[in-house]
Formats: sequence, C-alpha cells, structure tokens
Amino acid sequence: MTRLRNFSLLLAAAISVPALAQQPQQAQRRTVSLKEALQLAAKQGPDVAAARAQAQVTGASVNKAWTAWQPDIVATGTFDHTSAPAIIPAGVLGPLPITIVEENSKYATFQLSQPLLTPQGLFGPGIANSATEAAERGADEAREQVLLNVARTYLVLQGIEGLLIAARDAEKVALRREQDARARIAAGTDVEIGLLRAQTETAQARAQIAAFEGQQQSLLPLLEALTGESIAPQPLSGAPQDVGAPAQESAQPWEAAFSVKSARAATEAAQKSVRLDQFAWMPSVAGVARENYNSNGGFAGKNWTYDLIVNVSIPLYDRGTRYAQLHEDRARLSQAQAQLASTRARARSGWIGAVANMNAAQAVLQQSEAQAQLASRTQVQVEAAARAGVATSLDLSDADQKKFAAQSAAAQARAEVAVRKAEVAAAEGRLYELSR
Repeated sequence: MTRLRNFSLLLAAAISVPALAQQPQQAQRRTVSLKEALQLAAKQGPDVAAARAQAQVTGASVNKAWTAWQPDIVATGTFDHTSAPAIIPAGVLGPLPITIVEENSKYATFQLSQPLLTPQGLFGPGIANSATEAAERGADEAREQVLLNVARTYLVLQGIEGLLIAARDAEKVALRREQDARARIAAGTDVEIGLLRAQTETAQARAQIAAFEGQQQSLLPLLEALTGESIAPQPLSGAPQDVGAPAQESAQPWEAAFSVKSARAATEAAQKSVRLDQFAWMPSVAGVARENYNSNGGFAGKNWTYDLIVNVSIPLYDRGTRYAQLHEDRARLSQAQAQLASTRARARSGWIGAVANMNAAQAVLQQSEAQAQLASRTQVQVEAAARAGVATSLDLSDADQKKFAAQSAAAQARAEVAVRKAEVAAAEGRLYELSR
C-alpha cells in the first residue's frame, strides 16, 4: 500500500513538471483581442501578402491593355559605306552635280505612330479590368480563409483555456480531498484507500492540465504564423469576442462571398472577350509622323524631309483566326458561367451548413451549461452528505469527475459556438470587415 502511494505521488509530480516549464514561454507573447488578431493577419500575414501579390501580377495586365492607345516612337540611324557611289555629273541635268548615293552616306529617321482606332483599344481595357477584379476578389477570398483560420485558432485557444480552468479546478478539489483524507487517517476514521483515490484524481487532473497546455503551446506558433507576430488570445474573462449575427436567408448573404464576386467578374471578362471577337472586323487606323535625314541631297536637294501618313488596316480575312478565337472565347464564357453557377451553389450550401452548425452548437451549449450547473449542485450536495457521514469517498470521486466532465463539455461547446459564428461570418464575406 505504501509503495502504491509513493508511486502515485511521483507520477503526479512528474506530470506537473511540463506545465511549469511551459509558462514562461507563453508569458512573452502579447495578448490581443480577436479583432486585433484579424487585423494583424490582414495587414502582415504572409499568406495574405502572397495572395495579394498574385492579384497584383494580374492587375498589371490593365496597364498592358491601355498600351493599345499609346504612341509608338522609334528613332533609327544608319551609316553606309559603298564601293559604288552614284553621282550625276554637272551639266547633265543641271549646272551642279547631283549626289544620289555617295561613298559614305548617313541616314536617320524619327517616327511617331499614334493609334486612332483599334478594336483592342476599345475592348481590351474592359477585359483587363474585369480580369483584375476577378483576381482581386480571389485574393480577398484567400484572405478571408486566412482570417477564418486565425479566428478558429484564436477561439480554439480560448476554448483550451476554458478546459484548463476546469482541469485546474479539478486539481484543487482533488488536493482538498487529499488533505481531508490525511486528516481522517490521522484521526483514525478512514483507511488509506481514500487517500490513494484522491491522489489518483490529482494525477489525472495534472495529466489533463499537461495535455491541454501541450495543445495550447502547439497552436500558439500556428497563430503566430498566420498573423506574423507573437501573440496570445485574451483571457476568457476579457471582453466577449462577438462576430455578429447571421443575415436572413432572404437577403442571399452568400452573394457577398468573395468567391462569388470573383466568379462573377471572371464571367464579365469572358463576356467582354466575346464582344471583342465580334467586333474584330473593325478597321485599325493610325496616324504616323516621320522625320527623315539623308546626307545625300538627291534630286530634291534637301537633307531633311518629313512625312505625315494615315494608315488604315481592314482585316478582310485572316485565315479564320478571329472566327476560331470567337469559338474559343464562347466556350470559355460557357465555362465561366457554369463555374459562377457552381460557385453560387457551393456558397449557398456552405452558408446554410454554417448556420445549421451554429444553431446546433448553440443548442449543445445550452444543454452543456445546464449539465454543468447540475453537476456543480450535485457535487455540493454530495460534499454535504459526506460531511454528514452518509456518502463515501467513492461518491465524492464520482461527483468530482462528473463536474469536471460537465465543465469541460461546456467549455468545448462555448468554443464550438464561437468558431461556428466565425464560419458564418466568413461565408458572408464579413470577417475582413469585422477586423477593420
């Protein structure tokens, strides 16, 4: 019996060591609210920065599309040494010799071409703008998912804190049971089995504390990776982390999801591409201004000349390229429309599922809190019965375990409700707005 008691004491001491060793590491982290954690992730989170950079790459296509209206300026220069110069002697066509090509000739041209009318210039910027909007909304959707992961991690950490509170409460009760058992053994009114049972419960409570603290320490680096800063959640006693109530189904809140907005913008870009193909028969008109230099005066006797030109290009038949492009873009439009319908259906089902999960979690929370209150009252009554001598230490142990289980279930249910509310907010595209 003595060996069993010593073994349980060693086990309890060994289990309590990791919990004590992990406390200083957590104390170094800055405590923030859920809103501030979301702000940090949206501002400096590496995953959000990567998604935004990808959208900026697509956004550069807008500037590229506007180049269809910008002028083309070219300057060229040539030096030509020939072994066959061409010169008309004096007296043949005039009193002076006429140099057509001298032995060493220099040529220069400065040309400015300004597009005046082009189908790509008319429709290209609109296509690029819609494609950029689709990319930006896609980046917003990626950011929303990152913020949802931040909210989940944050709220789960708070849920673990609730479990730790319940486990530490169970540890305090078990230690009090140990003291009572020792007092009864010293008074000769109890046997050692009651002390061993209390010590076993203490060891179990400390094992639970160590396990919860291990989970806590494993999730804190994940929160740091998502937000880009070493932070920790506010304690449960702080201000409540409310993400707002869900919207009514009649308002179709899933249409505000960034995935739907991105698919809608992609469909608009595909529609504009088809419109460009339908007007590809339009002529392209450009104005050209050219300044020329020729070291040979020639018949005109001038070294500097200029030309003003208007170029008109009418695509009569380009080997069927624009018709093939029209068929391809129409197929892409059908694909984009199907993807938009699919995205809307998924967003709607995701929102309905998130709301259903939230309602179910709230119902579970109500039952769990009622069970926790019942277990607390039961424990008080069993303690009173034990003091009156009508309840055994086994009855006390059973009441303590039921109270701890009920408190743990209530803490988990509260965390589950908070996570489900965050999922509803993400399904409605509201998480980023909540962080602003």
